[in-house]
Amino acid sequence: MKTRPAVCNRKKRYATREAAEDAADAAPFKLRVYTCELCRQFHLTSRTKGMKIPRREIERARNADQAGQNG
Repeated sequence: MKTRPAVCNRKKRYATREAAEDAADAAPFKLRVYTCELCRQFHLTSRTKGMKIPRREIERARNADQAGQNG
């Protein structure tokens, strides 16, 4: 994802992917983490078109399906 300098400056920066994923998980809506080409840190975005589904989301859905089948 290509971020413009003005957008990068407005967004919160996370030093690690894990910190950004924790913030995304805490949000009341779906957010994705991406590495900014400008600042080389991590930002969050609500855009999902053309992005790969993160492994943590796949695992979460799989675990929810298994819990539903067992309970």
